[in-house]
Amino acid sequence: MTVTLKTPLVVAVSVLALLWVPSAAAHAFLVRSNPAAGSAVVRAPSSVRLFFDEGVRPASGIEVVSNGGGSVLAGRPFVPPGKPAEIVLPLRPHLERGGYTVRWREIDVDDGHLIVGVFAFKVGRGGPPPQPVLAAGSGDPSFAAVASRWLLLAGILVGAGVTLFGLVVWRPAVRTGEAELFEGRLSAAESLILAAALALAALGAYLSVALEPGTSGTTFGHRMEIGGAVAAVAALASLASLRLRRLRPVAWVGALLLVALPTVTGHALQHGASRAVSVPADLVHLASAGFWIGGSLELGLVLSVVLRMPDSPSRHSGLALVVRYSRFAVVAVALVGLSGVFRAFGELSSFSQLWTTGYGRLLIAKTAIFSGLVVIGWLNRYRLTPALARNVDEAGRGPVVTRRLRRSLFTELAALTVVLVLVAVMTNVRPGRDYVSSRTASPPAATSSRETVVLAAQDRDLAVGLGITRSDDTHLALRATVLGPKGPVSNLGLNFVVDGARASHFAAASACGRGCYQATAPAVGPIGEILLRIGTPGRSPTTLTYVSPARLRAPDASAIVHRAAAKITHLRTLVIHSRLASDPDHELTTTYREVAPNRLEYLNSDGSASIIIGRRRWDRASRDGPWRESPQNPPVREPVPFWPPRFTDAHLLRLARVHGDPVWVVSFLDPATPAWFKLWVDRRTYQTLRLEMIATAHFMRNRMDRFDAPIAVEPPGDKG
Repeated sequence: MTVTLKTPLVVAVSVLALLWVPSAAAHAFLVRSNPAAGSAVVRAPSSVRLFFDEGVRPASGIEVVSNGGGSVLAGRPFVPPGKPAEIVLPLRPHLERGGYTVRWREIDVDDGHLIVGVFAFKVGRGGPPPQPVLAAGSGDPSFAAVASRWLLLAGILVGAGVTLFGLVVWRPAVRTGEAELFEGRLSAAESLILAAALALAALGAYLSVALEPGTSGTTFGHRMEIGGAVAAVAALASLASLRLRRLRPVAWVGALLLVALPTVTGHALQHGASRAVSVPADLVHLASAGFWIGGSLELGLVLSVVLRMPDSPSRHSGLALVVRYSRFAVVAVALVGLSGVFRAFGELSSFSQLWTTGYGRLLIAKTAIFSGLVVIGWLNRYRLTPALARNVDEAGRGPVVTRRLRRSLFTELAALTVVLVLVAVMTNVRPGRDYVSSRTASPPAATSSRETVVLAAQDRDLAVGLGITRSDDTHLALRATVLGPKGPVSNLGLNFVVDGARASHFAAASACGRGCYQATAPAVGPIGEILLRIGTPGRSPTTLTYVSPARLRAPDASAIVHRAAAKITHLRTLVIHSRLASDPDHELTTTYREVAPNRLEYLNSDGSASIIIGRRRWDRASRDGPWRESPQNPPVREPVPFWPPRFTDAHLLRLARVHGDPVWVVSFLDPATPAWFKLWVDRRTYQTLRLEMIATAHFMRNRMDRFDAPIAVEPPGDKG
């Protein structure tokens, strides 16, 4: 048999197909929840809403329980229409005061991974913070997930390896006359092994969806189903090629295309990874490993045939294949190691994660076995292969060396099988970088130090929090957290400029986690302003200005914030003028009129309005529209502060005046949401005159007045 022009065409088409990889993401993170984790809410919620940074599906096992009893779920969790990154957990009406625990479980739409978590909230104020009474449970991969992934990987790598072995090793050897004796056997063996491997890949792909509840209908599930269909068609084509050789290129193309399936359903496309590096490295890693595994398997079968052929020409033909394969195998092993290093750098954010995370420990085990395989490969290439060449014509010695080489190859295949098991587990485990991501989904500035001063600013649709800590008398530790509409934003270029008393100092920020950037800058004497220059891909750079506190070791302001909250709850009436924006182009102005203990009226700038009195509610969609009544469950309690009772890093920034009244300007952080607050509190009355809040896609500025003024909130029919 000769290789026609179809061969380079098949290779070219397959390589182009592998290089074209659609965009995807992996590992969704819980950005925030409503109610927030650890919060105390006055009004019992009708549902718990979970907001993620990627598309998700609710998984089985979600629970919301009373800390003193049973479940309070009122229905099946669901994803609201048009909001793929949100899960709603409906609750029973009229929840009693007390603590509640939420155990959430979700399936990532893009990669099919199961992510779990747990938090608590409480209804009613006072008492200790709520504590979860449920454990999050295991997010470790199930046996079914590992087994199906192993079948998939084994099938894909053996199929690609057998295909590449045929294209670059035995067919060129047949064409040059070096292995003509094996042409028939190799051709039949290729078709049978390729058909079996592709069938195994198809089975693994379908089991990955069927055995993991919740993955069907996700992007991961769709890609697995498409991959399974490609594998099944290619397996049938390979089997049919025993009779119709023209179908063999169909099987080749299918086998090579499937190399991309683990990439588009795995870690290489995760947010935070450099896809320009991770995707090619992953494809090279898989293709090289496939050539190594498939080539070793087919060569082991060839040597089994050689052992049964005592004639010298057969042994020479077998030797030609061994020598030719060993040349390419050296390159393949080198590429496996090099691409593996690139992938490891992409999956880990620190060296210590090699032994502190499950993913890192699996990587160590995989590397140890790989090192042993390199030794076996060296033995095959530089000792047994030359020995076989020297003794190929000896009737006694040649078969002995051949048997040793065959045993070495099958030992190599056994070790590679173990490696595949480890890889199957690793594909279902969070990489090390995700541990940093999950910890930094809430701003790391929240708990960096009791002396940390927190500030925030808006950059178009980005919330940019800043934590400032004087690490010693001459240096500042700066940490910025950037949150976009979908959560933490990474891969930005950030630079700080500290305007000191004597000089301005520039400091380039380095990444410290997902959406986290840090730097150290000199600081001697008073600090005026801190500039943060942000380079965002796809739009012009911007500069944010933060006015530093009068003293960087700023006084604690927790008592002021608590007094201000208590003052609001004891008011009889209050009017709030609020401006709320999600970005520079979308802003809503609202006027709230609150009357204790349970009356609230608000009018939006678009004309819509609501009136709530106890358990009754009226709404209108426009200024001239009709009022429509509906029940209000639970009844409201007014007035209440806009910030939660639990906060951190409350500090006095400066003294100032608002309309001539002396005020304290204080800042603090709600770490559960997360949200940054700044208050202007009257120094004589503790009334909050102004409030600013910066959070994910939530930029609010409030002005408060008419404290305890004569205000009436009545049903619409009673209005004159």
